[in-house]
Amino acid sequence: MAKPTAKAPATLGRAADRIAKREVDYGIDDRLLPIGVVMEIAGIGKTMIYRKMRDGTFPRCCKPGGASTRWSEREVRAWRDAVIAAGA
Repeated sequence: MAKPTAKAPATLGRAADRIAKREVDYGIDDRLLPIGVVMEIAGIGKTMIYRKMRDGTFPRCCKPGGASTRWSEREVRAWRDAVIAAGA
């Protein structure tokens, strides 16, 4: 008789959690990130991201297809690093 296995937490099914918890580096230097991951990296909410995009102070998004909206990981991380450096 097989032992019952523990269920994974419900949040692991979300795309943002899967991307954020990825530990393997496949040599990809720039991924297209969904809004949930961008909010986590930037530390600001969705409304503020779109407001800063409109003002030209946050990286622009792209539309790779359909209704999806994505941001360049490299650009978002560079923005975050610049904000941190400006505050230091």
